[in-house]
Amino acid sequence: MKNDLMTLFSDQLHWFARLKRKQRFCVLYFCMSFGILLSIFFINPLLELLVVLNFGISVRLLKKNVPLNDLED
Repeated sequence: MKNDLMTLFSDQLHWFARLKRKQRFCVLYFCMSFGILLSIFFINPLLELLVVLNFGISVRLLKKNVPLNDLED
């Protein structure tokens, strides 16, 4: 199973390994923000706004600091 996953995601893992520390942090921050956006059950509209703003900030940091040209679809 591990070998199957490695063959599927080997290009992405090599891309991630070549990133600098700040770029890795931006990618992980984006993934964390995306996960929070999908998993939180909103009761208070203020929390909705804060989570969406946090996700927007993570997208901005990702686009600014991480080269996405090397990735394939």
